[in-house]
Amino acid sequence: MDGLDFAIYRFLSPGGEARFWAGRRVIDPLVSPREIAERVGISESGVRARLLHLTERGFLRDRAVLPNPALFGQHVFVADLLVRQPGEVDRILRDLALVDGVIFTRDILDEDQRKIGVHFVADSAATAARSAALLGRLVAAPRPPTPQPYYLPACDRELSPLDWKVLECVRRRPEATFGEIAEDVGISLKTAARCYHQLADARACWWTHGPSSEEFPLAYVSAEIENSRDREAVVRWISSEAPAWMPVAPDGFGLRPEDTATIVAGLVPADAPTILERFLRRFAGAERVVRVRRTFPLGSASYPTWFTERIAEHVHRRS
Repeated sequence: MDGLDFAIYRFLSPGGEARFWAGRRVIDPLVSPREIAERVGISESGVRARLLHLTERGFLRDRAVLPNPALFGQHVFVADLLVRQPGEVDRILRDLALVDGVIFTRDILDEDQRKIGVHFVADSAATAARSAALLGRLVAAPRPPTPQPYYLPACDRELSPLDWKVLECVRRRPEATFGEIAEDVGISLKTAARCYHQLADARACWWTHGPSSEEFPLAYVSAEIENSRDREAVVRWISSEAPAWMPVAPDGFGLRPEDTATIVAGLVPADAPTILERFLRRFAGAERVVRVRRTFPLGSASYPTWFTERIAEHVHRRS
């Protein structure tokens, strides 16, 4: 992935800022190659060719739709399971599919410590603690992992029966056109487009990378800074020093916006280790920066069953 690939890949995110809702990076389902071309300064045909290249390489192989857990009165929590033996990872990922409420996992290397971040839904902190205790048994943890609340914005719309049908359709067919949605649900093209836009605008669901697409080789870098007032200055400095930098929105990595004032985070290419390490050293020595951490993703898995069953409860299928 060269600098231009990275720039195009970045502007698939709303506003060019990454947001991780329950693990997956959100992409804009309505962004067009023409809009990206205007952002990065090349032709629309050039953007289409680059997008095809990224698709062939596995970065954009498919899409998925993640419903907002708030639609079902649920919250998202994250529990980290430490990996003691790399050979255990496949077994752990398979076993997690048997735990009700698990929706996503990411296998990561965080400052030389390998762990699996398990995203799961629960209706309260007490329920989350019980689920975390069960998760800890999968890795024979000496004590249960502590579940951390994972912030997601609320949905601004109460879904109608038609909304649920459209949501069920796009959940099954994330790449569906408005015409295909209209035919599947049995509505007009205009109504399908209207419902689609309303679901996206109300944050009833998000379009993300699909299960067979991975954000490799990108590293996640976060930094603590001395004062929240310095955040914009640090962001400008990083942008000037590291053009291949995709900032993470303040509300985009699971913390409440008011809790992220002293954090600067972003995604950087990690397939050139020497360049990455040089950048990290400069970043760590910059003014106002207290500490820098980096995380390398090694793999991930999605578990759609919970959402599929909850949505089915709201949809009366046609015969």
